[in-house]
Amino acid sequence: MPESNAIPPHICFGSVFHALPGLYLVMAPDLTILDVTEAYLRALFLRREDIVNKNILATFPDTANASHSNARQELEQSLDHVLRHRQPHTMPVLRYDLPLPAENGGAFEQHYWNTTHTPVFLAGGEIAYILQQTRDITHQVRQEQKVRYSQAQLSMLTSAAHAVAWEYDLLQDRLHWGTGLKEVLGYTPEEMGLDGHSWNSRVHPEDYAAMQESITKATAAGEKTWTGEYRFLKADGTYAHVLDQGYIIYDENNRAVRTIGSIMDVSRSKLAEQELEESNSRFRHLLEVLPHMAWTADAQGGSLFFNENWYSYTGMRRGQTDGWISVVHPDDSAQVLTVWHEAIVKGQMFEMEYRVRNALDGSYRWFLERGVPMSGADGRPTLWMGTFTDIEEQKQALQQLQQKDLQMENVLRLSPAHLCLLKGPSHICRYVTPGVYNLYGNRQYLGRTAREIWPELQRLGFQDLLDQVYQKGDTVQISEFKAEVDRYRNGRLQEAYFNFKYQPLLENGEVEGILISAVEVTELVEAKRRAEALAQAQRRQ
Repeated sequence: MPESNAIPPHICFGSVFHALPGLYLVMAPDLTILDVTEAYLRALFLRREDIVNKNILATFPDTANASHSNARQELEQSLDHVLRHRQPHTMPVLRYDLPLPAENGGAFEQHYWNTTHTPVFLAGGEIAYILQQTRDITHQVRQEQKVRYSQAQLSMLTSAAHAVAWEYDLLQDRLHWGTGLKEVLGYTPEEMGLDGHSWNSRVHPEDYAAMQESITKATAAGEKTWTGEYRFLKADGTYAHVLDQGYIIYDENNRAVRTIGSIMDVSRSKLAEQELEESNSRFRHLLEVLPHMAWTADAQGGSLFFNENWYSYTGMRRGQTDGWISVVHPDDSAQVLTVWHEAIVKGQMFEMEYRVRNALDGSYRWFLERGVPMSGADGRPTLWMGTFTDIEEQKQALQQLQQKDLQMENVLRLSPAHLCLLKGPSHICRYVTPGVYNLYGNRQYLGRTAREIWPELQRLGFQDLLDQVYQKGDTVQISEFKAEVDRYRNGRLQEAYFNFKYQPLLENGEVEGILISAVEVTELVEAKRRAEALAQAQRRQ
């Protein structure tokens, strides 16, 4: 007996597809249109016979409308992406104007669309169809445009509190200067002049051509607002850096007829900006000479800068700061973005181990990434700085230890501090935790003897201490050892104190190695100092 929810044999799937409420189109891999929904035909003023069994690129009308050529190019790129990568692709929001039927005037009606292409596979894995889903988002886009316009008006009104208000009649060449002219630029309206020349003649000659070109482009494109930064001659003979914002008004023929705006003196902020740029140049030079891959990001987490080591390793285009997640291992990328977002929201240090692709051979290596927020006077992060430390060898060593020696795995898991594992009578380093790099820098640790790794400690009897632990099985502790550490991997050393413990590791009753652990006790030492200072002060009283 057939199941009760089985589809009756008289149901035609073509009819079901045609009746779907969405704007759907099905095409073959050669881009031949096989079928469309009725909703699609109605929305685009088409008939089924106009497009079915035709190549989708051939369905674009032969017209000079600029929106159509852009849409065609984006469509080709999207379909090419689906066929090459065998995965869905969503096109950018496109403006594609619809030619209205002759009875409706025959003109073009402005529309905006959101379109996704999805491959449909056969059982053998070949692409059988491409499904196009389209949404008309014209209303949404227009609402967003209204919001942006309102925001521009609000920004203009706010800035006008300490700015020069102006209004220019393009048809009559009449320029009216409002409040703030004397206070900001030092002129009276009569001294300034009442035509366009009054502005043209005072714009710095080196900035004039660029400003005129910017204004011309804005009006030619029908932009509602225009913004420019340039130097303007003040009444005292000096040039001020100004920010000029204007709202452009058009007539029914889309001709610019009047502009309303305000000019703000931003000379102080411009000077501060130049000083900041010089500081940033010095800072970036510091990042370039670091032996690690390094980066900076803005307060919201947007990437600003990567040093040369990053570009050499990842193969990203020099100067490119977006798309960095593409070189992260696919299995790690989601967690990286999640942890990074949480760090930005909380304003806390970002630290994570994950894999990054090497452009030379396509392999992935493990790195420890640390990002530190740099806060302003209000305590909020204004900039992020981070570095990558290659920990591939440490990762491999740890994995080998975990597979071969469960006892050592437990020791490492329970250890509360930075760890270093030395094996054999020659004290050969087999494992170090990333924190050891803070103490002694980026040396070659794995596979080298303690004498080779720390030659500067030999005069302090370091080798004798290791021999004592290894040969006699003694546990040795050194309390409150003072060290200079590069805590944030930025080249700046800070004073810190550690408790060191040298502990023999036993296997079958014999000493096989030494586990060195270091626990930072800087806060404890500083607290003891403060307590001693307080006690002395009380005794003096």
